[in-house]
Amino acid sequence: MKTLTTSLGVVVVLGLMTLAPNVVFGQETTTTVTSQGTVTELSPDAMSVQVTSAPAPIHYTFTKTTTYVDENGNPVSVETIKSGFPVTVYYDNEDGNMVANKVVVNRTVTTTAPAPPPQPTASTTTTTTMAPSTPMPPQANGIVTDAGEGHIDLRTADSDRPIHYKAHDSTAYVDQNGNPVPRKILTPGTPATVFYEQDGDDMVATRVVIKSPSGF
Repeated sequence: MKTLTTSLGVVVVLGLMTLAPNVVFGQETTTTVTSQGTVTELSPDAMSVQVTSAPAPIHYTFTKTTTYVDENGNPVSVETIKSGFPVTVYYDNEDGNMVANKVVVNRTVTTTAPAPPPQPTASTTTTTTMAPSTPMPPQANGIVTDAGEGHIDLRTADSDRPIHYKAHDSTAYVDQNGNPVPRKILTPGTPATVFYEQDGDDMVATRVVIKSPSGF
């Protein structure tokens, strides 16, 4: 009788072992999901992340087992997370609650600085002031009719009689090229141009250009 009881017990145990793989005792399975986005709001135990696939930020909660690492996998503190930082959140959906188990913080934030406003171009206005030209002294072209120590008489095409000019020691005598010449070559019949100044009723020769006969 003992042998039969023992055998039945073994059969029952073996039967239960055969059925064990097909029995589930209330086990709950969760799936870890990854989400990438930008932190929009942060609190000590939660954060909101704006992802491209959702119209509104998604709310994630932290637990004591949540880990925080940088993009290289190095552990960081939760204080590293800042609003505006891009993050990757590994989370479990527990009855509609997004519970983060790991947060990867990307601290390299690329921002595009606004272009500086165009600077006004300083315009430079160059004003050229022309110095008033020195008026040419009056002059007369003609033929010398008399040339003394203190005077020169010149007959011009417009005068019926020779015009009398006073001469001083400062009167210059030059040829057609502007080279100084001695006064003595100024003889009657010599073509010349007399530059003069009006001194009251007198005309004073300041420069006499002596020309060759072919130059008149």
